[in-house]
Amino acid sequence: MGWLVRRMVLLLVAAIAIWCVWIDYKIRRDFSALQWALPARLYARPVELYAGAHLSAADLTDTLQRLGYREANQVNEPGEFNANSSRVRLWTRGFSFWDGEEPSVYVDVDFLGRRVNSLRGNEATGELALARLEPVEIAQINPDTGEDRLPLALSDVPEHLVNAVIAVEDQRFYSHFGVDPIGIARAFVTNVRAGSIVQGGSTLTQQLIKNLYLTEAQTLRRKIEEALMALALELHFSKDEILGAYMNEIFLGQDGNRAIHGFALAAEHYFGRQLDELELDELALLAGLPRGASFYHPRRNPQRATDRRNVVLTQMMNQGFITQQQMEQAQAQELSVSARPTQRGSGYPAFMDLVRNDLSRDYDADALQTEGLRIFTTLDLRVQNTMEAALVDAVAAVEVPDRPDRPAGDPLEAAMVITDASTGDIRAVAGSRRPGYTGFNRALRAVRPIGSLVKPAVVLTALESGDFTLASILSDAPVTIALDGGDSWSPRNYDNQMYGDVYLYDSLQRSLNLATVDLGMQIGVADVVETLQELGLKSNPPPFPSVLLGSVNMSPLDVAQMYQTLASNGFRSPLRAVEAVTTGTGERLARYGIETQQVADPADMFLLEWAMQGVFERGTARNMINRLDNNLPLAGKTGTTNDLRDSWFAGYGSDLVGVVWLGHDDNRETGLTGSSGALRVWTDIMGRLDIQPRQSFAPSDIVFQRVAGQPVRSGSGPDCSNAVMLPFRAGQLPDPATRCDNTDTLLDTLIDRVRNLNP
Repeated sequence: MGWLVRRMVLLLVAAIAIWCVWIDYKIRRDFSALQWALPARLYARPVELYAGAHLSAADLTDTLQRLGYREANQVNEPGEFNANSSRVRLWTRGFSFWDGEEPSVYVDVDFLGRRVNSLRGNEATGELALARLEPVEIAQINPDTGEDRLPLALSDVPEHLVNAVIAVEDQRFYSHFGVDPIGIARAFVTNVRAGSIVQGGSTLTQQLIKNLYLTEAQTLRRKIEEALMALALELHFSKDEILGAYMNEIFLGQDGNRAIHGFALAAEHYFGRQLDELELDELALLAGLPRGASFYHPRRNPQRATDRRNVVLTQMMNQGFITQQQMEQAQAQELSVSARPTQRGSGYPAFMDLVRNDLSRDYDADALQTEGLRIFTTLDLRVQNTMEAALVDAVAAVEVPDRPDRPAGDPLEAAMVITDASTGDIRAVAGSRRPGYTGFNRALRAVRPIGSLVKPAVVLTALESGDFTLASILSDAPVTIALDGGDSWSPRNYDNQMYGDVYLYDSLQRSLNLATVDLGMQIGVADVVETLQELGLKSNPPPFPSVLLGSVNMSPLDVAQMYQTLASNGFRSPLRAVEAVTTGTGERLARYGIETQQVADPADMFLLEWAMQGVFERGTARNMINRLDNNLPLAGKTGTTNDLRDSWFAGYGSDLVGVVWLGHDDNRETGLTGSSGALRVWTDIMGRLDIQPRQSFAPSDIVFQRVAGQPVRSGSGPDCSNAVMLPFRAGQLPDPATRCDNTDTLLDTLIDRVRNLNP
């Protein structure tokens, strides 16, 4: 029996030795290569401050609050601001952008209404031409673990926080070897005296091991394994390496399905500020959370959190890290946690769909979930939030109640896309009338007929042919067109009226169907389809005559691409939601630059835009002219589809392009035209955004000529009593039957008038 016992003992010792060797190997291998799965972080377009910037003091204040800046009477350090209705003083934090480092600077911003009037720095910097705030983080693409953190080097962790953690969690951290029997005994005595658990016996090293490698199971085997792994960790790695890992790994709270790990992220989660901006009392509160992040949650359990913070401060004072006066001052502070966590996650789901589409070309899901990429998007929070705040009420205001004779269905739905008129950057997206809606994204996927939104493409095709001018006379009369298979098509005007001979520009402004069909059949439907594709249409619809009246299926995003090209004077730039991607340390990986292709002649674009501006002044959008008086001139077009199933409006100024669609998901009629529905929604939102008037400059080959108010094909002479001034190409003047001036140019006309005033 003796030899059997000895053999069993030897086997047990060998097994324990192998276990220890394996643990030692595992610790050396895994901790050396420790790399957390870090989510990709997505940022909105940063606010840029410069004289003339379209921004109010309230807009800037709102951004600073979202960024977690602290309002102070005196602005003395980064992350502070002071504001009133016409002036904001702030100290930016600085940020590593994809295009370089933005320094931390003091900025004194003076406003004049909704514009930045001037920008000044402090005595050291003087006048400033430009200052850029750090961008607001709008979302993450989280790893499958659900964990989130902002890794920091130990040298970047505030000294007060390091001392607080050691004081309350592991007073002998720098003298033990991973397991501390003295600390266990001292914690036992302290807890007995306090009558509650105020101090733990596990070392920081053991806590780190438990978080990185082990489960929460309270078994003897797990406790032994924890101790052995802690000893191995201390054997091979320095105290600073262990403490730095602890600062980034420890669990400190839950935000929905996102686990908050590490003190840097906890600072943003609980205080809305960066870790190095926190005061002693705030750092002490964070240091108390590892004992029980839910139990001491400062928003849900403020008294428990306060008591725990005060215990931490007392421990710091007892160990000589702070003075009694510092302790008393910190304990007297009210909890300063923010009212809610910084908004992240799925706050802008419709826009996030666009971002994922852009990124999917270059990055797989694993890279986006684990490599800590920083993604700089084009989302403008001022534009997005203004749109969302107005959209619900604006749609409700135009919604037509269901009739008693028809079963009720889903409510009227909406989609909207707003882009930068110059660059094609997507500034805001709504996939529903409901903010934050995460279901069917109508802005991208509601592919519907566009109705009269197609008509600018018809007119542009005619102008580019060289055979038509804005004063070309069209026939707004009944027409029947034979189709293949023996069928025929007889279009009508919306109001079932006919207006005879009309000018081309007038047919566009009043959206006359019969005159548009007359024009389109003369130039050819295939040429119109080609123009649509040049403007941005990705599909290839068959060239049926119905295309001329909008029998072309497009999403609101597709329409935004088309009207973006119009707003860019015929230069097509693919819409983009992502500007650049960098690593977590700022190394640039990708730059999604602006790609531009000229697809239309500037002179033809000027003529078309002149006619489209008349949509607001004399055409289908004239009922909104009083609400947009300070924003005119603008260019746009209404769109209505058969049986009032879709209501559209697309329009633009100098700064923004906006497209609105209204309709029902079940495709039943809305009871709305483009003018009575989408136009009113567009006007409400773009008016709140203070869309800037369209400034169009005539190319050198454009001349202006007066023509008769009513078109005349032939006769003794035009009736010039109500003449209108129209632009023309220099070599394409109006027919003499309608021409009212002998002079060819606006300049000659003005010279004659001056001469008449000064004989």
